[in-house]
Amino acid sequence: MEIFAQFGPALLLVFDPVNFGLIFLGVILGVAFGVLPGFGGSQALALLFPFSFLMEPAAAVMFMLAVYSAAEYGGSIPAILIRTPGTTAAVMTILDGAPMASNGRPRRALTISITAGVTGGIISTIIFILAASSLAWVGLKFGPSELFGVGVFGLSIVGSFVGKDPAKAFLGATIGLLLATVGDSSFGGTRFVFDQPYLYDGVPLIVMIVAMLAGPEAFRLLMSVRDFSDKRKSTELRIAGDQDDQLSFREYLALGPAMLRGGLIGTIAGALPGPGPTMAAVLAYNEEKRWSRTPEKFGTGIDSGVAAPESSNNAVVAGALVPALALGIPGSGAIAILLGVLVSKGISPGPTLFSDGGPLVMAVFIGLLVANVLLLFVGLFGVRLFVPISRVPSGILGPFVFVLLMVGVYAYDNSFAHVLMLIVLASIAWLLERMGVSTLPVILGFVMGPIIENNLGRALIIEGGDLWDVVSKPITASLLIVSFVTAVISYIRTVRSEREMSSSPAEK
Repeated sequence: MEIFAQFGPALLLVFDPVNFGLIFLGVILGVAFGVLPGFGGSQALALLFPFSFLMEPAAAVMFMLAVYSAAEYGGSIPAILIRTPGTTAAVMTILDGAPMASNGRPRRALTISITAGVTGGIISTIIFILAASSLAWVGLKFGPSELFGVGVFGLSIVGSFVGKDPAKAFLGATIGLLLATVGDSSFGGTRFVFDQPYLYDGVPLIVMIVAMLAGPEAFRLLMSVRDFSDKRKSTELRIAGDQDDQLSFREYLALGPAMLRGGLIGTIAGALPGPGPTMAAVLAYNEEKRWSRTPEKFGTGIDSGVAAPESSNNAVVAGALVPALALGIPGSGAIAILLGVLVSKGISPGPTLFSDGGPLVMAVFIGLLVANVLLLFVGLFGVRLFVPISRVPSGILGPFVFVLLMVGVYAYDNSFAHVLMLIVLASIAWLLERMGVSTLPVILGFVMGPIIENNLGRALIIEGGDLWDVVSKPITASLLIVSFVTAVISYIRTVRSEREMSSSPAEK
């Protein structure tokens, strides 16, 4: 309980005028970076890392955490308004956030996004303060074998996302898995590089997500480039002050269970090295759909379909600090940069940090709470500024979105090859959608592919090549069984739903 004894000194650190100002600046910069496709939390932290050298240790960590947390929210703004995820975790927000915005309720979608994200961030921060050591213990239980099981489980829920044709959903996931094999293999050698140097590192995740989700939308906007009316998709958007577009406090409370579930999932996913915010958002959306009494409404613009993934991907930030601070294990690129900040200040992450680190650890988490509160005010104030984006005519928005996508993927690694990948993959995504194959399973397969392959390879090395020893571990075996049951149930539920829909006209 030494950490709680530092509560008073930690408060003084956080509310020092300079430190508080840096937290607020971090929130502003994080939102700005998150809005840009390709500039996720990791890229924002990498760009701002040199500025941390000018700050005190606690101030530097709080500043970087504020940037990271705000960037996770910022990525949802273009995802909702123009179907262009600013960060990889925002892919799930598109499913219900974009339909809600195109149905004339962009302000509501953005309000749910910011309130759910902040709620998830606060939930995970409180959980960390109360149970940091326990969560660190859970993280230690997940080695390569167990993370392989997590990856398979993530892949098994594909059928529950795409309702009408499970076969096409699993086809999309297979295409994603195939694209994930491009480049170096964890088992040795390279695959599908065709002697092109830029393919040796594979297709970057941000390029894949932007191309698959935002690419088809950009093409559709370009095809309607002569449309300069103030309507899109034949739906006239309401004015920002429309009563039906707002979120009441009672409606916010009704979303409490969804945000709580998302926050818990995000905290646990963050504590595990590997899954990250994208995986957390996928699992949270799937679980919310499973718990819902009206799962058929998901994908049409339902409130909980926005709240659950938004709560989970913001909760990952505090959850990811568990293995980082307690064990020195970075679960993502962004957390690795945060550890780099600590090391550059002469602070060694590890179990002794909680007992010997003074008020630093408590200050970090109080600072994260403050950053979330500031993010709430910034987000609610910014809603009025962001909503007009959804009313820009296609003739103006189309070229702008396409240029924005190209600039974003180019700036990700200053590589023109990424621009070529964007154009090719976006064309493939557009063709897939024309064939009735959703691109979301493609992304899910692409995300899960490296998690499955890399951890399976490590597990086989550890177990001397014995696959049975890998899959028979208690946690791994349980996850694989649950994965099989989940896939079968999703398929049966989808087929049954289709039969009911096809029989209902005849009954009438």
